[in-house]
Amino acid sequence: MIMRDTSVFMPLDDFFSKIGRRRAIVLCQIPVSLAMGLITFFTFLFSPASLTNAVFLITLVLHLLILVASLACPWNRLPAAAFVVIPVADCLALAVTREVGGPVLSIVGLLIAFPVIWLAVSASKTRLALAITAPLLGTIVSPLALGSEIEQRELIRMILFPVIMGGLAITAHLVAEGVLKHRNIRDQKDRELVRLHESTKNHEQLLDAVLETVNVGVWAIDTDGGDILTNRRLRADRTMAQQMPGVNPFVVGPDQSAQAMPDHPAKLALKGDSFTNKLIRVGAGEQQQSFSVTAKPLQDKEGRQKGSVLAFTNVTDLVTALEARDKFVATVSHELRTPLTPMLGYLELLKDEPDAGYIDVIDRNAQRLLTLINDLLLVASEDLEIRRRPANLSKLLKQAARNAEPEASAKGITLNNHIPGGLQAEVDPEQFTRAITLLLSNAIKFSPNGSEVKIGLRQHNDRFTCSIQDQGIGMTEEEQEHAFTKFFRSDHAMKTAVPGAGLGLSISKAIIEAHNGQIRLKSRPGGGTTVTVSLST
Repeated sequence: MIMRDTSVFMPLDDFFSKIGRRRAIVLCQIPVSLAMGLITFFTFLFSPASLTNAVFLITLVLHLLILVASLACPWNRLPAAAFVVIPVADCLALAVTREVGGPVLSIVGLLIAFPVIWLAVSASKTRLALAITAPLLGTIVSPLALGSEIEQRELIRMILFPVIMGGLAITAHLVAEGVLKHRNIRDQKDRELVRLHESTKNHEQLLDAVLETVNVGVWAIDTDGGDILTNRRLRADRTMAQQMPGVNPFVVGPDQSAQAMPDHPAKLALKGDSFTNKLIRVGAGEQQQSFSVTAKPLQDKEGRQKGSVLAFTNVTDLVTALEARDKFVATVSHELRTPLTPMLGYLELLKDEPDAGYIDVIDRNAQRLLTLINDLLLVASEDLEIRRRPANLSKLLKQAARNAEPEASAKGITLNNHIPGGLQAEVDPEQFTRAITLLLSNAIKFSPNGSEVKIGLRQHNDRFTCSIQDQGIGMTEEEQEHAFTKFFRSDHAMKTAVPGAGLGLSISKAIIEAHNGQIRLKSRPGGGTTVTVSLST
């Protein structure tokens, strides 16, 4: 049993429940009984005449009865507060003993401090009142009961002694309250620490379970590239990469130099870079694996970087499927374009015949098919060839508007141009015009009949900004995230059979980025769409 569990500063009910009420009461009574035993012994040695006083003998018997009562009473079957009878009886018996003993036994009065403290350390205010009242009653009642004459000097003792005992009771009670309050606070903090420990342990177990379940390699590193945390998937990928030629992206070491792998994801992350879905390849040949890597920096409370967290997703199957699709599109496009080219040449020779109107229809549809095939070829091509030369951007935009005019007129859409003249930049005229034409075509397709499409161009310092704004159906946030994805078609486009293969925005983006430019899209459902293209001079 630890010390604080048997402290007298505990609430007595709790104290009794720990060691049993009988034992607790006897332990509290023993100091008084032992002291009275010693006093009796020394009285017998040094003042045997006092033992001939019948009243003194009665008080000794009274003290003995109090001890017997503390030992014999069935305290467990009595109310919890019944024990107060013992310390109150001690106060009265000691007061009588002191009065009977006279100056020889005046020290007996000090023993009243024991029952006073016994009562005062309880949490009960009633017991504190008894601790103050019992010495007062004993001091006043004992001389009256014994018929002693009260001299004037005795009044000082009769007044000061209860006051001193009362002060002792109050002090003991306040100290006990403070200790109890401190103990309760400490216990509450201990319980909170236990709760937090359990909560942290549960969260740690949950995190471990999640990390070991997901099929994504998770790697947390410190500022030196050392491992903080890895999961099963990451360790398996690291082992696999060690068996392949080339740099291991799952290890940071002296041999993993930036020259060996300039886009080493961990090296970039340790520089503070944050990136999403960065594609890396491990190994070569048929065993080559592709990973999509996402990295976020770890920071302390002052905002200083203390590491980074990287997530590796094996996208080999997806990349393989995309490459297979691109190869398929390229193959089919070449096969389709081969017969179309001579067909268009013969159609040029037949335009002078009487049935030229029919031939025009054939020509128009063949041109449309050729455009689609060229788009498919461009999408399948890994490298977009850009031939830059000085060009008049204003004229190129106006040419793109003229290219889109027939499609706009068919829907009664007005193309409103805000294009200042004479703005020059180095671009590929054909490809740039194609990109703007595709953006205009896309705006017209998704705009209602009779609406307006605005085309703007402005220059700020060494950058040009071209904007195309429509009054169409707009796009949701999710649709905007996939707007530049190859072959992406929104639900609305599918339901309303809007023509197109979902290539216009992706081709425009490829052309603009090949010019080291940027293309941005801003839209909201029912509020139209604005596409902004920015280029440097």
